[in-house]
Amino acid sequence: FYDRSWLMEKTLKTVFKNLVEGALLVSLVLYIFLSNMRATLAVVAVIPLSLLATFMGLKFMGVPANLLSLGAMDFGIIVDGAVIVVENIMHRLSERGEGMSDKERKALIIEATNEVGRPTVFSMLIIIVAHVPIFTLQRHEGRIFSPMAWTVCAALIGSLILSLTVVPLACSTFLRKVPHDDNAVVRFCKQYYARVLDWALGRRMLVVSL
Repeated sequence: FYDRSWLMEKTLKTVFKNLVEGALLVSLVLYIFLSNMRATLAVVAVIPLSLLATFMGLKFMGVPANLLSLGAMDFGIIVDGAVIVVENIMHRLSERGEGMSDKERKALIIEATNEVGRPTVFSMLIIIVAHVPIFTLQRHEGRIFSPMAWTVCAALIGSLILSLTVVPLACSTFLRKVPHDDNAVVRFCKQYYARVLDWALGRRMLVVSL
C-alpha cells in the first residue's frame, strides 16, 4: 500500500513554519517603519484575524487547508490596507497634536479612515479581480491553482473588513502618543528617494525611454 502519512505530516509542518516565519518577518518590518509598538500591534492583529477569515472562507467553499491553499498566503498584501489606515491616522494625529478630547480624537480617526477608505477598497478589489481568471481553470490546473485563489480572496476580504473596522477602533483605544517626526529609517529612505526623484523628474524622456 501507499502510505502518505509522512508526506502529509511534512507538508503541514512546512505550512505552519512558513506562516509563522512570514508573520514574524512582516511584524518586524512594520515595527521598523512605524516605530510605534501599539500601531504595529494594531496592524499585526489583522494577520491572525485574516487567517481566521481565510479558514472560514475555505470551510464555506469546501476547500481543504493544505500546502496548495495556505502556501499562497502573503501577509505583506494582507496587512497592506491596515498599514495605510494606521499610517494616515498617525499622520493626522501628529498634525493635530496633543490636547484633544476623546470625542475629537474619535472624530479625527473616523475622518482619517474615511480619507483612505475608498483607495484601500479599490486596491484590494484590483488584487481580488486579478485572481478571477484562475477560477475558470478546469481539470488538473483548476485543482492545483483554484485553492490558492480562494485563499487569497478570502484573506483579502477579511483583511479589508478588519482594516476599516477593527484597526481604527484599536487606534482609538490604544494609540495615545504619536511621534510628530519621521523615524530614522524613514528619514534615511526619504533622503535618497528625494534625490532619485529629482533626477528622474529632470530627465523625463530618458526615464520613460528606459
